[in-house]
Amino acid sequence: MTLEAALQQLKVGRKAKRLQSLWPTIERKLAEGVSHAEILGLLNENGFALTERTYKSYLYRYRKRRRTTERQRVPTHIATLTPENADLAQGATSPTPTGAERPKRPPTFEYDPRGIPELLT
Repeated sequence: MTLEAALQQLKVGRKAKRLQSLWPTIERKLAEGVSHAEILGLLNENGFALTERTYKSYLYRYRKRRRTTERQRVPTHIATLTPENADLAQGATSPTPTGAERPKRPPTFEYDPRGIPELLT
């Protein structure tokens, strides 16, 4: 037996690595309505020996990793200035209104620490 063939026959020792290829199938089954307990039982029958806590931890890590990779794949939209949207960009960068254009402020509140005499009697 060659060294390469012997290496191919080695089993992956880490449960997390063995589960990696199964997660998409597990997620589909969960979406179909199969319970976590049923999936965990099936995994344990097939040699995984996972506790419920370990299974949920692996599932959480898988979902978290999937979320971060999906966010990285979404390209950020960079707007380019074209003749069609030039007027929109111009309005966004115009200076703040001054003088007559600025809205009037409401009158300030006059606070009397003695209170309202009509209400106190």
